Amino acid sequence: MKSARGITFLEVVLAVALLGLTTMSVVLAVNYIGAASMRNAHRMNEAEIANRLLLQYFDDPASLPSDTQPIQYGKEGEFRYRWTLGEEPVTVELPTPVTPSAEDDRREQQLASLGRSTTDRFNRFRVVRVRVWLGEETGGSFYPDPGVPQITLARLYDPADIPNWNPDKLRRQIDSGGGLKGVLDQMTGARNAGLRPSISQQDSSRRLESSSGKSTNNK
Repeated sequence: MKSARGITFLEVVLAVALLGLTTMSVVLAVNYIGAASMRNAHRMNEAEIANRLLLQYFDDPASLPSDTQPIQYGKEGEFRYRWTLGEEPVTVELPTPVTPSAEDDRREQQLASLGRSTTDRFNRFRVVRVRVWLGEETGGSFYPDPGVPQITLARLYDPADIPNWNPDKLRRQIDSGGGLKGVLDQMTGARNAGLRPSISQQDSSRRLESSSGKSTNNK
């Protein structure tokens, strides 16, 4: 009766190596899933913060928190998120009609003399962008670097759409420093009245100020 062949040392080493590779693959997969889940959770938090900031801005810009301090957020407030909010004017190029009408041209000229032409109405529009990213205090960065979880929301709006303002906002605008003149500026389509710097301009300024501060400290 033949005895069973034993396992050689080489086979043991190979089996251990295969087991190690399998274990490492499982660990890497679990870590990847966990990191992706955490990243998605951060993006969800950032989307909620960005939406709230937009709503606050459209209702009362003065109610926005300071953008120099991170916003505390999470189930237990365990995360810190930084943000910037800016505006940009919108330029609209309307297509030329194939068969222009003399009546349409005359009407457009009359509206243009009052500052109410179709082009003027569209060029009053602005786009507001808010960017939110994970702050440096909780594993993120002081800047919205590409590798940091972040989200950007944008909304197009007409600052002269005063009839659709709620009464409280209109009252606040009149009572503020701009007063009735600020309301009239928006009604007449003052293009850059109260325009906030864009988020890209704010990002550049933030980096420039930080580098200037470091240079000063090193001297």
